[in-house]
Amino acid sequence: MQRPAAPAMGSTVPLAAAAADEDRGLVDRAQAGDAGAFETLVRRYQGWVFTLVLRMLGDRAEAEDLAQEIFLKAYRGLKGFKGASRFSTWLYSITSHHCLNHLKARRRQLHHLGLGGDRPGAVGNDPPAPVDRLADEAPRADVLLERADRARIVQAELAHLSEAHRLILVLRDIQGLSYEEIAQTLRLELGTVRSRLHRARMEMKARLTPYL
Repeated sequence: MQRPAAPAMGSTVPLAAAAADEDRGLVDRAQAGDAGAFETLVRRYQGWVFTLVLRMLGDRAEAEDLAQEIFLKAYRGLKGFKGASRFSTWLYSITSHHCLNHLKARRRQLHHLGLGGDRPGAVGNDPPAPVDRLADEAPRADVLLERADRARIVQAELAHLSEAHRLILVLRDIQGLSYEEIAQTLRLELGTVRSRLHRARMEMKARLTPYL
């Protein structure tokens, strides 16, 4: 994956701004028909997109398929991207809304088949989220097992949250977006983001308390 170049010594340009400028150049080239430029954008953001989709859906195979759909949708819609926001924010918005729409369609299908709603148990075999990958030099097997168990518990309880709460919790606490970025991504007021995130955290804390 290509990394944004660090600003030169003495530069006052933030790294995030430099990355946004680099994305803008790649977008311009992709809009002009440079397939390689779009492939670079895919490599840069595919991990982020897949992680969000996996945490929302709880099924690896389904997440892989949906991630491909999202990048295809982004490619087809690239001509309409005018640069009013960062490319990353635009892509995050596509990903978030595509996940929500997919979950609604899946819920309707399960209801039609008489199978109920969400599938909270489906996340049990997924790997730990990036937030759970704590660094140490030589983790013992029991430490790794404890981490995996903790990650499975967190994912299982995460699946019980409403889709809106699950999404905002993943965007902030796993993906690391700022409140402002989340507001742009989900087209919400900043106060709504803060209050919804607070409620999601309180609910998640209550669900995890029996395991602590």
